[in-house]
Amino acid sequence: MKITSVKGTNDYLPNEVEIRDYLQNEILQTYVANGFEHITTPAIEDIENLDKSEGGDNLNLIFKIMKRGDKLDKAIASGVSSKNENVLADMGLRYDLTLPLSRYFANNKEKLSLPMKCIQMDRVYRAERPQKGRLREFVQCDIDIIGSDSRDSEIELILTTTKALKRIGMKNFKVKINDRRLLRAFLSNCGFKDEDLDSVCITFDKMDKIGLEGVKAELVEKAFEEAAIAKFTDFLTGVSSPSEISLESVEAILEDKTPADSLKYIINTVKEMTAGDDNSFDVVFDLSLVRGQGYYTGTVFEVESIDFKGAIAGGGRYDNLIGKFLGQQVSAVGFSIGFERIFSILMENGVDAKSRPERIAIMYDEGEVVKAYKIAEKYRAEGKSCSLYLKPKKMGKFLGKLEERGYKGFVNVQNGEDISYFGEDK
Repeated sequence: MKITSVKGTNDYLPNEVEIRDYLQNEILQTYVANGFEHITTPAIEDIENLDKSEGGDNLNLIFKIMKRGDKLDKAIASGVSSKNENVLADMGLRYDLTLPLSRYFANNKEKLSLPMKCIQMDRVYRAERPQKGRLREFVQCDIDIIGSDSRDSEIELILTTTKALKRIGMKNFKVKINDRRLLRAFLSNCGFKDEDLDSVCITFDKMDKIGLEGVKAELVEKAFEEAAIAKFTDFLTGVSSPSEISLESVEAILEDKTPADSLKYIINTVKEMTAGDDNSFDVVFDLSLVRGQGYYTGTVFEVESIDFKGAIAGGGRYDNLIGKFLGQQVSAVGFSIGFERIFSILMENGVDAKSRPERIAIMYDEGEVVKAYKIAEKYRAEGKSCSLYLKPKKMGKFLGKLEERGYKGFVNVQNGEDISYFGEDK
């Protein structure tokens, strides 16, 4: 009988849960201090809602829930193939928190005021092929602003998210920013057809990993027009990384200056607001930044760790998604912290739950439980965390285990109420 967790999911030990709770609480407190309000939504959504989300490749990664009872019997009796998941399933597990938020807003809009600034911190599920860095169940920490088309919303999200990252120890990073409208206009200017733009974007997004020649080879393999590929590569010749492409050089070849003006405003304002303080960080334009979700309509951004390489947060504007539920456009933009990646990084580098109360073990013999309880209550009133334990036969070994688990010391009830701290003579 298998007793391990399902591949792509994790069991967490008490000390790990304590650290996860600490990190999530620090993030939550930062969000709340910056004016955001906490909401929750169900993990299960109707399959038709998940299918309308334009979630990109994630639509292929939905954990689908089969119909039950008469509904399932009727579906099978209709002669559909058992492989036709969409006919046999009527619900699915959420693969992110943005789609549920959009449905939530549409369902509760009469009770909500605009702009709505909300927090979601919850588990999401994707039917991934498990591998390092890719889980089937993981936590996302999101903030979103709904009902505002102001570029100041992007600025507020960037500043709040970076504050949260710094608060939990992720200090050395840069924020990359782009606008899908600008990227698509640039690719169209090169000569790529509208129906090919998403595929070109996916390839362009790999430039940091495979270089310009690798990108060119993949575009040729996909059989795009030679003239478009040539113009695209000519523009990028001499560039080793997309971050070397200036916003001004892209703006110069485009007729519509609106996306570029928007990006310049966001970048310059963030720099001005953080200049000279502990919150300062680099904000850079990155033409190749796409983000995977199909529902993004404008600004997209990503926080990249410099010390540990790779994205630790990301998001963007999704002005059309809520309209799929309401029938009218509602502006929205969000930012999500990649909690599991950060948790792994911090665990590997010895993070500690700094706000945890001092943990003390109250060791007692048979017949001493009342006395032990009163001693524990005394120390609990002082803010300490106390656990009662009957003395084991192998006291030294047991105390060693407690120290490994983060206990600071113990009280031997038989000897009085004083705490013996580990590292001192016991």
